[in-house]
Amino acid sequence: MRGHRASTSGQPTPVVLVTADPRRRAARTPWRRVLVGVVVAALLGGAVVATAGTLVSQRVAESFAVRDATADTAALARVVVEPALVDDVTSGGPDARAVARARLDDALAGESRAGSTVRLKLWGADGTVLWSDEPRLVGERFPLSDEDLAALRTDRSDAEVSDLDEPENRYERGHGPLLEAYQAVHTPSGEALLFEAYRPYDQVIARAADLRAAFAALAFGTVGVVLVLLVPLLLWLLVRIRTGQRLRERLLGRALDAEAAERRRLAGELHDGPVQDVAGLALSLGAVPETRAAAETLRQAVSALRTSMATIRPAAPGRDGLGAALDDACARARAAGVLTDVDVPEPLEASTAARTAVVRFVREAVWNAVKHADATRIRVSVRADRADLVVRVSDDGVGFDPRLLDGPAPAGHLGTTLLREVAEDTGGALLLRTAAGAGTAWELTLPARTESLR
Repeated sequence: MRGHRASTSGQPTPVVLVTADPRRRAARTPWRRVLVGVVVAALLGGAVVATAGTLVSQRVAESFAVRDATADTAALARVVVEPALVDDVTSGGPDARAVARARLDDALAGESRAGSTVRLKLWGADGTVLWSDEPRLVGERFPLSDEDLAALRTDRSDAEVSDLDEPENRYERGHGPLLEAYQAVHTPSGEALLFEAYRPYDQVIARAADLRAAFAALAFGTVGVVLVLLVPLLLWLLVRIRTGQRLRERLLGRALDAEAAERRRLAGELHDGPVQDVAGLALSLGAVPETRAAAETLRQAVSALRTSMATIRPAAPGRDGLGAALDDACARARAAGVLTDVDVPEPLEASTAARTAVVRFVREAVWNAVKHADATRIRVSVRADRADLVVRVSDDGVGFDPRLLDGPAPAGHLGTTLLREVAEDTGGALLLRTAAGAGTAWELTLPARTESLR
């Protein structure tokens, strides 16, 4: 991936060759936090559902209470009030009206004693209270609301919350909120009157509480059932994922061990076979004056072979430490006469894959400096930066124009490609600082706990 270039005063312009890819950063899965998060999310979801259910249940309870109050009042008006009505309740003289009201008293006495209503009223079309279980209201006149007048005209029933501030409701104050239901009734002559029953609003509150409790039990019960079913499945999945991670780590470790074993085998075969044979031949030729020059050439070949064996059989970063592994990675540079400095803090907390990536990166960057930079000194440093490792390989060589990296790599020159691959494989970032005559510095930043390495 090609990045941007930034300017640093007094230093070569840094070039970002690879940008960090968080998706490739393999981190330890916080199992406990995942499990707790799922449980908390489920509980919060249940609480949200229960809260929404409470609001809905309040509205449903009010609707049910209004419906029930309307139905009860309509039944009371049709079954009890209308049969007890006589025309004298509106058109008779004082004595006749008193008798008509007495009939209503007798008919509704049971309703009043039952306590299911707070107040009962019978209105005329002109707003006069013709009868009430509160005698002080009888004969008073109040304006009827539009809903009351509509009920008289259409013979319908309805209910609403009472406005206790109205003067006709002054005797109902002190009973708390009331729900007033009204129903049109008719005298034997067909005159329409309005019957009203005032019922405690506690019925609405009680029904809302019942519905809230039922809804909350349903919501949290559902969440509980989901958790009972989900948590074991989640635990099983987490265990499988963790087992897969551990298996991958073991496989990576075995692959690295197999690679190290194979390299040790090759180094051993070189040491016990060709190196010994060539060393013996050089010793034999050195004894004869005519072949001493050839013997010196063979001794140089033996030295080169032994350097190659050190490269083939490097120190293991996990067993011998990262510093020892990086020292071995620089062996070819030292054999070529280039002074190398390695600065690695020990102990360094990092995964096996991260340590292996560091060794691979340093080996390639150092050898590039030996082959192409004409350097006399190479510096290698590794430091921990929070959850990352920062690896820097710099030299005092001739440097180069970084724009050359924009084109295709020349045949046989895979160095920069391999450096990029190390960064990409680990999800890290790769930065280059170089210019003609200013040396070269490679800087790799990779996650210390990476588990990804191709």
